[in-house]
Amino acid sequence: NAGNIERGGGYLARIGESAQQLLKEMRLLVYELRPLILERDGLAAALKQRLETVENRTGVETSLVVEGSGLVPELIEVELFRIAQEALNNSLKHSGASSVLVRLNTAPAEVTLAISDNGRGFIPGAVGDKGGLGLVSMKERTHRLGGRLVIESRPGDGASITVCIPIPAVGEK
Repeated sequence: NAGNIERGGGYLARIGESAQQLLKEMRLLVYELRPLILERDGLAAALKQRLETVENRTGVETSLVVEGSGLVPELIEVELFRIAQEALNNSLKHSGASSVLVRLNTAPAEVTLAISDNGRGFIPGAVGDKGGLGLVSMKERTHRLGGRLVIESRPGDGASITVCIPIPAVGEK
């Protein structure tokens, strides 16, 4: 009967929409595993592409400021990219931010990555060690690289995560 056909058509349309959304999410997950642009063009280009993806997907305004001309070892670039992903994911999921700023400064002896948003903020001490997996992962990655992680936030005043990693001198491990 015509009612069943119409209902069936509606179900198929919703299934098609769900499949398209899942495909978009899978592509994003594959990209996040190891973006080719990180290997090919470096951290600044990978961050730029990631921010464009965020802006296109969510409508959140993003900015990237790159300073310095120091060389960053590949291992540090990969870990900093992962930290940036975690910080962006946290911002998009929890903050309600309308804008995100990422700053990358590559000095000869140290690389600094700072991600800040204009979202609702939180009390860092209240999150503590039981914080989400994203914060724990950022702390662990920073610690493995011998760096320091600073989290600054207040309710209603956005959040900022800054990671400073020393760049080993040539010949050091």
